[in-house]
Amino acid sequence: MAIQEHLEPYPRLDPTHLKKEYSGKAVLITGGGYGIGASVARSFAEAGVAEIILAGRTEAKLKTTADELASFKDTKISYHKVNISSKTDVQQLFSALKTSPDVLVNNAGFMAAPTNFVHADLDEYWESFTTNVFGTALVTQSFLRHREALKQATTPAVVITLNTIGAYSVRGPAFSSYAASKAALARWSELLPEDVPGTTARFISVHPGSIQTAMGIKSGLDGVFPSTNPKLAGDFIAWTASDEASFLNGRFVWVNWDVDELVKGKEEIVSKDLYRTSLNTLE
Repeated sequence: MAIQEHLEPYPRLDPTHLKKEYSGKAVLITGGGYGIGASVARSFAEAGVAEIILAGRTEAKLKTTADELASFKDTKISYHKVNISSKTDVQQLFSALKTSPDVLVNNAGFMAAPTNFVHADLDEYWESFTTNVFGTALVTQSFLRHREALKQATTPAVVITLNTIGAYSVRGPAFSSYAASKAALARWSELLPEDVPGTTARFISVHPGSIQTAMGIKSGLDGVFPSTNPKLAGDFIAWTASDEASFLNGRFVWVNWDVDELVKGKEEIVSKDLYRTSLNTLE
């Protein structure tokens, strides 16, 4: 299914269109202190959510983003210093939340220094799996248990997990740690709807496009692919939490894909089970 692609924000994704739907909603964003996480937070603020909770490792960056969002007077902004792979940190985060967030954006991640596997420091290599897979699973499980314990939910939760085109569609040397951990993460997100009914939560993986971030610079691939405006990524991710995007449950999508064409192709996407893992075989 061919889809028109965008690199810049466009009117269809204007977050203000979601204000009625997002009124009273709360959003938790990991890795929310800068980069893509900060762009996602701004888009949800523009969508009129009642509360945004930022979580991340660096308190100074979290505070800076929180201060930048203070202009959204109708949105409560808070932040928590959290290492997502620490059970203690994650437990403290959810113990501090007296109400249950409606949306979880799993944005925090780690990339080991790109190195040939034979020469890699295996501790750093494995940190990609510890943070990207275990950490994300820990936050997500804690999020779902928190909602279950508080019994406040009236609508299904939405869990949006940031991933990368590198999980499946790109092959290259020195990235086996990062790409393999992200492939595992994508498959994990795809399988969660088998354990968690859609009436409780839905799960979507999202490739945010090629955005100039610290991780992109670390990869050495910055500038290799056409650059995506981070606001487009934020706006698209805010849209994926909407009811209109509920048909994407269990699927992996790109922020660059045209939303009108995605919605128009809903029946084909569902009937052909598109945007999921598969192995092509000879007929």
